[in-house]
Amino acid sequence: MQIQYFGLSSFKITTKEATIITDPFHKDSGLTPPRGAADILVLAQKNSKLYSATSGISGEHFDITDPGEYDVKGVTVTGIPLKQEDKYITIFLIESEDIRILNLTHIKEFNLTEDELEELGEIDILILPVGGNTVMSASAASKAVNEIEPKIVIPSHYKMPGLIIDVDDLNKFIKEMGGKKEEMEKLTIKKKDLPEEGTKVVVLDPLR
Repeated sequence: MQIQYFGLSSFKITTKEATIITDPFHKDSGLTPPRGAADILVLAQKNSKLYSATSGISGEHFDITDPGEYDVKGVTVTGIPLKQEDKYITIFLIESEDIRILNLTHIKEFNLTEDELEELGEIDILILPVGGNTVMSASAASKAVNEIEPKIVIPSHYKMPGLIIDVDDLNKFIKEMGGKKEEMEKLTIKKKDLPEEGTKVVVLDPLR
């Protein structure tokens, strides 16, 4: 499995059988919208102009825009709605190649109960927003990491060159997590490569 990052809450996840793209953003963000072919397109807010700019996504993609469980090309995607102030935003559990990825998309508050967390099960890779303002703050994101206890955490939705949305620098979150991180262009991972103990912070270079 390979994970690459476009910016904001948009990722490209490539498995042996399918390519998944999440939340392609609009040019109003100041960034160049994601482009590429996908088999599965996952949208946390299908009616959001900012997070559903799908015109650059090619291929006959299966679109997942609502809560529920979906099985497509060897990938299981489970959408879970989270109440966020006056609206719902969907988070997604993506399972393939025996790896379980929880993508918290662009939520502001992680509010699953202990029972709901237990039902969710063990998470291998956690993708979560850390930039504050309209999404989780660095401290809230760090708290969510502690509750979920993933093997790898990939931060998203933070300040980067070109982005005109008001969000914090990534360093705030890295400090909350103890200051250690591993930077790479893309994460290539197999189940056997996952850390056995603790949580590793992986920072991905945005695709351009």
